[in-house]
Amino acid sequence: MKWVAFLGAILFACNTHASPLEFSSGTKQTVMVELYTSEGCSSCPPAEQFLNGFASNDQLWTRYVPLALHVGYWDYLGWPDRFAKPAHAQRQRAYARLHHSATIYTPAFFVNGESWRPGLLRQLPNPDTPTVGSLAVRVTGKMVEARFTGDNRDLKQLKLNIAVAGLGLKTRIQAGENAGRSSRHDFVLLGQTELEPAGPGHWQGQLPTTTGFHPDRYALVAWVTAPGSPAPIQATGGYLPKL
Repeated sequence: MKWVAFLGAILFACNTHASPLEFSSGTKQTVMVELYTSEGCSSCPPAEQFLNGFASNDQLWTRYVPLALHVGYWDYLGWPDRFAKPAHAQRQRAYARLHHSATIYTPAFFVNGESWRPGLLRQLPNPDTPTVGSLAVRVTGKMVEARFTGDNRDLKQLKLNIAVAGLGLKTRIQAGENAGRSSRHDFVLLGQTELEPAGPGHWQGQLPTTTGFHPDRYALVAWVTAPGSPAPIQATGGYLPKL
């Protein structure tokens, strides 16, 4: 029993002193690709397959940061999307207001806050982006610390969002427009939080919770925004260990 307790103490010490994970964007604006989608939308599977393709892109996390936000406004068609959250539709509506649009729909892509159509789902967003500043994120266990070095912006006014995404999530859809279809979802937003500022361009807090989901792999996505706008100024991301 003493030996078991000794091994337990060693494992606990290793876990609590695990090396931090570090993610950094560089100074050029990363291309953050948001897809608004739903398991109840018959035209969404091809768009999701397109987004899933970023998993094999050699510029994933260095130039491209993908994120799938499932919405629930098609649930009335007969299939409730288990990944949908009201906040996702609210974010899409914020984009609609920003672009003076009266409607929201799926599938809908936004690239760095601008509505975007990928052209027969074969065209990648233009990676040639302006220099905006660097976002660096450090994750130690469940704790997160981030810093943004901006381009003459008022750093005190900026907000930081931290999201945990899941890859390899599978669903057998049994009702609604996609009844009978087996779907695979990557980069699904499972949990999101806005960190409290610790100073201008500096934030500290905890990873959001993602209970109830069991993806093959987790990823972190972080982005900086200005007050009153959902559009990312800078973003970064990378894979996380099992949570």
